Amino acid sequence: MTKYFDLLRAHQQHKKHATTDDSIKVTEAANTTSNQHNPYAQQGENHDSTLEPVVTTELLDEANLPEDEQTSQAQELSIDALPNEEENTQEAVKQKPITENTSTHIHNFSVATWLQEVSQSLQTIFQAAEKQEATDLSTLDTSLQNLMEQLEDNTKVLDALELEISRNIKQICNTDCSVNDLVEKSIMMMLYTIKISLRLKLQHNAIVQHASAAMLHHIGMAMVPSEVRQKVGKLTKDELALIRQAPENAVKYLKSCHVSHENILLAAEQAAERYDGSGPQGLSGHDIAWIARVVGLLSMFEALIHIRPYRPRLLPRDAIRELVNRHKKAFDPILLKALIEAVSLYPVGTFVQLNTGEIGQVIMVHSKFPLRPVVYINMDSNGNPITAREIDLKQQPNLMIQKCMYEESLGSDNT
Repeated sequence: MTKYFDLLRAHQQHKKHATTDDSIKVTEAANTTSNQHNPYAQQGENHDSTLEPVVTTELLDEANLPEDEQTSQAQELSIDALPNEEENTQEAVKQKPITENTSTHIHNFSVATWLQEVSQSLQTIFQAAEKQEATDLSTLDTSLQNLMEQLEDNTKVLDALELEISRNIKQICNTDCSVNDLVEKSIMMMLYTIKISLRLKLQHNAIVQHASAAMLHHIGMAMVPSEVRQKVGKLTKDELALIRQAPENAVKYLKSCHVSHENILLAAEQAAERYDGSGPQGLSGHDIAWIARVVGLLSMFEALIHIRPYRPRLLPRDAIRELVNRHKKAFDPILLKALIEAVSLYPVGTFVQLNTGEIGQVIMVHSKFPLRPVVYINMDSNGNPITAREIDLKQQPNLMIQKCMYEESLGSDNT
């Protein structure tokens, strides 16, 4: 494996000069290692699905990981060369951005409408789980199938979905709903599961299974009181016991809803297991179902880039830095490499400052040129609104990104 920066640069030459590129190697390796838990294998599809960590209140996704990881230069994954924006940034932004740009309506498919419908379905499902009342979960599969059909016709749908999520996730997830935090996590898990699955070159029906498992793996957390899930301080022994019971409760609940697909159940049961054996059941390596390895990694990643009451969320590059530097042994190296390659340094929805001082939001990422995204510029260096325009940095070699941030960091000196 190469260093993170090298992986990003490799995207620019991906498929252009290589006859056997890294993504093919990743897929082949995954095929080799996941067959024992892979119901897709006999259908010519790669991998089974996975679900996130057992102790997953988003707080505990972080606490679950072992603290004794040591990063060595001899180890394969390294972020020593992770690029940082230049420090000579302009005056701090003082004003919130204008975001009335770029339609999320592609042909006859409205990303905004699709996301709203999925969010409502998830809210209904998690509210039923909260009451331990069985409900119909098939609506998720139907919605995901619909999304994958759209992706087959237009890959820009995924960028549009990520942009819609970044802008409206809080409004979409009803803040008055007791399971709002779980719905939001499911949406983010869906997005990143699709991104890493596409990187692993999975077939679309396999991606649907992966995404379904990722969206439902933490459903047992709905039976944990919201005040415990969202607690800022240290959890008591009884509260920890409630959370650690969530995976078992999830499996029972899914079965009560007539879920029989092994991948979804394995994801709920094993997502908290860790590749180095440090999880609650002590499973390690390939004894952990492929789907659970995928979901466990993405759940931890999602937790790091999610706003917490006790800390700001990390940018994706910083979340990957955290995973590689502190928790590398806890995750399948094949999947960790695929995540590095699937997540852009400047993801759709984040804000960037150019060397001109102007501020804008990333609205599209070029797969072969991840360091040169399309940016919707609408502010000057002081945060004042300017005439909005789109800039494709791939076509503007003299322009470069100096700083990346989330919307809530606009107006701060954070880099």
